[in-house]
Amino acid sequence: MRRWLALLTLIPAAVPAGAQLAEGSAAWAPNDIRVLRTEAERPASTSSRFEVAPNGDARIAVERRDGGAHTSGTILLIGGRWMLTQGFAAKGANEIEALDAAALNSQLVIVLLTAALPGGRPAPGPPQNVRFAEKAKPIRIATASTSAEYRAPWTVTGSVTVPEADAAASYQLSFTYSEEGAARTIDFAGSVGNDKSKVRRLGTTPESPPTAAQPGAGGQHALPKVATLGELRQRQ
Repeated sequence: MRRWLALLTLIPAAVPAGAQLAEGSAAWAPNDIRVLRTEAERPASTSSRFEVAPNGDARIAVERRDGGAHTSGTILLIGGRWMLTQGFAAKGANEIEALDAAALNSQLVIVLLTAALPGGRPAPGPPQNVRFAEKAKPIRIATASTSAEYRAPWTVTGSVTVPEADAAASYQLSFTYSEEGAARTIDFAGSVGNDKSKVRRLGTTPESPPTAAQPGAGGQHALPKVATLGELRQRQ
């Protein structure tokens, strides 16, 4: 689980292989990322909100639709050891698939924003149109359990808007890349923010009791009897 937390707090580090974007990626280091991913060719969508607290805890809300299938829920990553889930179907690995989707989409959005605006978010004001094209270098991103590659040539176009100085930057991006010799396009919309006062305490919602998992523990099991998340962080 510590690898998950390290990954989630270092999302901006995922950049196109070999691309000179590392310096600029530091300018996009949000702790609150909202992503809606859609594709014209598929009746599917994934939306997520990914929040990271200063202590490294994270909360990820995910909703996925694919044809008639619908998956939604919330994941808390606590203290580098525990993963609490709520709202997912009982069948195995559902929450891990959702966590992977949210992490990969969030990484990809940061890569695209870094490519289009390497200096970071634009000044407050009207929408800023963006465009970036890469002819040779692919984008490779990964989580602790899966990975994705988007081959060149690829382009990103769209707009980024910062309505006021302390507001999150909203974006609409169209990403076209090469897959088996054909062009494929993914559309993204959402926002990225870096509010230092956010997510100081992560909690669960009351609709249903959470389940907890530990690495190597054989899946989900009952949450230990603790009164606070602080106590859970101290559990070995």
